[in-house]
Amino acid sequence: MRDPLSRRIRLDALYDLYGPLLTERQRKAFEMHDQDDLSLSEIAESLGTSRQGVHDLVQRARERLEKIESLVEIAARDETRARRLERLRELLVPALDALTPPEREEAEALLHDINPEGPV
Repeated sequence: MRDPLSRRIRLDALYDLYGPLLTERQRKAFEMHDQDDLSLSEIAESLGTSRQGVHDLVQRARERLEKIESLVEIAARDETRARRLERLRELLVPALDALTPPEREEAEALLHDINPEGPV
């Protein structure tokens, strides 16, 4: 199983993709617990429910996000595509010196589009 930080990052990414597919109460509970870092008691008071009710809402939201991802696999495809594009960038950077100045400029612009934070 993933470490807690990796799991939290994954769930936040899944929420960004699939959050609108959760119920309104699931979204609120998830946001308050996982993003705003409120306690179950604080959320229960805000939503007018019990701590157990909040726990169940958050758990159902997490399970739903994982279930949707297992069916649609957008996050997995995005992660795979990002790894492949980064590897392509790594392979192409050494070849830039062999290009003409206009070709090099175009290649650098394309590489920047693939990974704006990466070096060219």
